[in-house]
Amino acid sequence: MIIRVPELSEEVRHVDFQEPAAAVNEVLASSPRLADQRLADDVAIDAELYRHGSDVYFSGRLEGQVHCTCTRCLDEFEWSLARDFKFLIVKAGLSDSPEDDTGVDHYSGDELDLGPLVREQTVLAMESSVLCSDDCKGLCAGCGANLNSDPCTCEK
Repeated sequence: MIIRVPELSEEVRHVDFQEPAAAVNEVLASSPRLADQRLADDVAIDAELYRHGSDVYFSGRLEGQVHCTCTRCLDEFEWSLARDFKFLIVKAGLSDSPEDDTGVDHYSGDELDLGPLVREQTVLAMESSVLCSDDCKGLCAGCGANLNSDPCTCEK
């Protein structure tokens, strides 16, 4: 979502928008740690924006459904993703804050693209190792049976 900074004021502006799943899935596919996860649908963002001077405040919540593979039993399942976020976005060159401050980002020009911030927060909300359930029994190392649904066929 592109926001024109001059159109923002000190009055809080509520925005609801969707970040396309394809854009986030492209990032996930390039990460070895997260490549087995993908968004089932677009990410829903419920946020607030306002400007104070040249600084833009962007906060809210993102939610979505993640389709993935259990790391123990290899079954596919979905889990609900949710993350709260808060950013101070400052005009480039006008701030003394370091580039790597958590929650601080920069913009230049009159337009601010919120997409990269939302994609970053979505990826940060992903689990590095996901299980279909806390009590997943996994696969038998001998016969390969999914011990959640099938008996082991190994000879004792």
